[in-house]
Amino acid sequence: MSVESAQARVGRPLTPVSVAGVARRQTRRAVYGTAAVGAAAAAGAYGYYHYPSNGQGFVCQPGTYFRGEDGRQHLCQ
Repeated sequence: MSVESAQARVGRPLTPVSVAGVARRQTRRAVYGTAAVGAAAAAGAYGYYHYPSNGQGFVCQPGTYFRGEDGRQHLCQ
């Protein structure tokens, strides 16, 4: 591949290898990645919001399940 073929062409600014096309794709991926992280954080915090324990360091409602550090479901007691 030569250097000339890797450069953007004047008549086609939105081709996948052009500067504009690459910048647009990187911006889109950054926005999608940020949205996915925000949605995961909001979903993870939702289940543990209302039920603080009595100083034990756990936050869950007794009788419900929570996902532990090992990735498995555990009964909150």
